[in-house]
Amino acid sequence: MILLQVNKLSKYFGAEQILSDIKLEVQKRDRIGLVGRNGAGKSTLLKIIAEQISYDEGEIIKPKNVSLGYLAQHSGLNSNLSIWDEMLTVYSPLIQLEQQIRDLEQKMTLPEVYNDEEQYGKVLKDYDELQVSFKEKGGYQYEADIRSVLHGLQFQQFDYATPISTLSGGQKTRLSLGKLLLSQPDLLILDEPTNHLDIETLTWLEQYLQGYKGAVLIVSHDRYFMDKVVSIIYELSRTSIKKYHGNYSEYLERKAADYEREMKQYEKQQDEIAKLNDFIQKNIVRA
Repeated sequence: MILLQVNKLSKYFGAEQILSDIKLEVQKRDRIGLVGRNGAGKSTLLKIIAEQISYDEGEIIKPKNVSLGYLAQHSGLNSNLSIWDEMLTVYSPLIQLEQQIRDLEQKMTLPEVYNDEEQYGKVLKDYDELQVSFKEKGGYQYEADIRSVLHGLQFQQFDYATPISTLSGGQKTRLSLGKLLLSQPDLLILDEPTNHLDIETLTWLEQYLQGYKGAVLIVSHDRYFMDKVVSIIYELSRTSIKKYHGNYSEYLERKAADYEREMKQYEKQQDEIAKLNDFIQKNIVRA
């Protein structure tokens, strides 16, 4: 299933062209690394895909039901809530559903309801439907999921009632990542997610992303992290984008092989040009 297609996309900042004729495709469960020299437009492309900024030419095709989650570089979580309450906001619809279930349980205890067979039957039917929906959407799991992610991001030593406003910039960035992971979008877009992470947290994030149910699109300077997580590389330059299958190390090997092949073709071409020039000079003399 294709989650997103970028076709012939171009972007200008004033008169300067940042991206030109960019093509990229994301399928379900893809693990994509976006690479290129500094200034090639990697972060700009991520922002365009994440609908943070506009583009000038081309198109982005995305089904309406596909959800995107985007973590920008240095994006700390600014909130007046506690750590726990902020993570709970991801599950607001589930918590509302849980409250509806509690309300129906309360309703069942009312004499005017349980003495009325028809009304009681309707409440019971609604209750069963809500319970099934609650279970399918992870209602019995979400608190454990929050604890798991907070533990993975090294917040297990914190009192979860701690206000986020009292935390450091690095801690706020980790919480921003945690909240995004809990929201589980179909396409997770991460720009330098390894900033502010120690080795232990990095290892946890690698494993988490390997098992992630959706697709992942990452920009990272951490070669080891990319090797562990991605299986497709898109190399971006201003005038082109090239797709390689494999992790970062395999991409480097293929790129080196491509360069060697191109050099041989160039040398062959130069040799042919030299022979042609020699032939022309000789024929000019003969003439």
